[in-house]
Amino acid sequence: MQIAEYDINSAEGAYLFADYKLDNKTYKQGHVLSPEDIIIFKMYGIKRVYGAFASEDDMDKQTALGIIAAKICGTNTAYAIAEDDEVKIVANADGAFVSSQERIRKFNNLHLDLILNTIPPFSKVSKGDVVAKLELSAPLITQDAVNDIVFSLSGNTSLLKIEKIRTQKTALLYTKILDDVAENQHFTTQATKLVSVFSEYGLEFSKEYSALYYQKEIVDRILDAVDDNLDILFVLSGSKSGCSNDVLPSSLRQIVDVFALEHFPQVGLSDLFIAQKRQTKIIILPYNYGYMASECIDDIIKQSVLSEKLISSDFKNISSCSLTEKNKLSKQYISQLIAAPSGVTSNKKADIAAVILAAGIGSRSGRNKLMVETKDGDPLFLKSVKTAISSNACPVFIITGYHHEEMMKYLDKLDVNVIHNPAYRSGIKTSIDLGLKSVPDFCDGAMLIPADMPNLEASDLNKLISSFKKTEENQLCMFNCKGVKHNPVIWSKSLYSKADIVPENSHLRAVFVEHSDYTNFVNIKDTNKVLDVNYPSDIEKV
Repeated sequence: MQIAEYDINSAEGAYLFADYKLDNKTYKQGHVLSPEDIIIFKMYGIKRVYGAFASEDDMDKQTALGIIAAKICGTNTAYAIAEDDEVKIVANADGAFVSSQERIRKFNNLHLDLILNTIPPFSKVSKGDVVAKLELSAPLITQDAVNDIVFSLSGNTSLLKIEKIRTQKTALLYTKILDDVAENQHFTTQATKLVSVFSEYGLEFSKEYSALYYQKEIVDRILDAVDDNLDILFVLSGSKSGCSNDVLPSSLRQIVDVFALEHFPQVGLSDLFIAQKRQTKIIILPYNYGYMASECIDDIIKQSVLSEKLISSDFKNISSCSLTEKNKLSKQYISQLIAAPSGVTSNKKADIAAVILAAGIGSRSGRNKLMVETKDGDPLFLKSVKTAISSNACPVFIITGYHHEEMMKYLDKLDVNVIHNPAYRSGIKTSIDLGLKSVPDFCDGAMLIPADMPNLEASDLNKLISSFKKTEENQLCMFNCKGVKHNPVIWSKSLYSKADIVPENSHLRAVFVEHSDYTNFVNIKDTNKVLDVNYPSDIEKV
């Protein structure tokens, strides 16, 4: 693409970079100047135009927008490209608009000329509502740029989707201190607001529990609610939690599987805590929730209610641009709507997530091996990440720990799920458990990938994924190179509690012997492909 200001006599075949209105005719941005156009422009005294000549590697705006829109649109959405070359994305069903502000922020950093605006995430919508607009400000974009954008979006589920509202069994837990009239009135105020805001999101308030404001009683009541197979438990407090180690958050830490939100940065409402125990989502309301208006708090709760599983990376709460209003798509574009895939996968192909283990210190290598620069300029761990994104695994999770901040500089532009493991010094099993708890239920299994295997290619991972049989409940899949087991390992979700990676003494590891009857091996001949970077000499090889 050659972008410049051209003499009108040399501009035939150029793409205009601005609109030109000449009497009753408008030559829009992206219009390709013909010989007749040149004559007309000269008649109006236009001597120079700003534009570009396309090369073989360039793509016009409409083609690029169609490719990118198809990538970001998910379940129950559709898109149309209007006359102004603006993509309008609409709800294809009634429900709630689901997206992540953090992921939208990342998207808007992918290319200077690409912009995505949405209505506020978790808004209720009706079929036909415009939920997002996508714009490419330049008339041309390179094929490489489009490829990079699509690649960056390939490590996660669709960016935009509409979730149909489903009924969820919901209960309230009152944690009492005085049990007097004032305290009971406080609980009533909290509950009244909660029901008024969230009943339309499918919450069926059907049960109440109470406990004194002591850890043991609170823990016992939460476990009762979990045993009652509740979907959501709201905890109402008789006292404002003074800090993140107060009674209520400390009670959660004793029992929950995932503590998704431990800190909420809002004055007066900082004591919002969100966790999950088995199938039950546990939401501790801020003490002042009933008395203070906060759309932000309500949005976080809506996000928790609509999420399939709660993970900490979902609650970064970074703002992004939003549409200011909802409106209907004009009738003239209804026939042009292109429906997104239904989200229903093939009955034959397995859905496999990737969990990349990048939290360790790597003391045997003598330095932080995962940050060692490879021949192509990327740190070693990033090669594993890009390989997973390029494979058929989805979604992709990266478990970080040591040097988390440095890794984030490289991960910030990739639409993947980053989960920080603060307990990384306690061993790799903590990272495995953290990753597997975050894998969505629709996945049939998860592939554990050590981040120190830089020579694996996407085609190798795809062979491993293809060996996984969707119809069999218990399965392991791993590489076999000259009679030796090698990572990565795919574990079926029925075996997540047993999951491990292949250690150097795998023949002695009981878990691999125990499940040998249903282990699938994929042969790989090249020993270099399954290289683990453990020692200084290994680092030099990459």
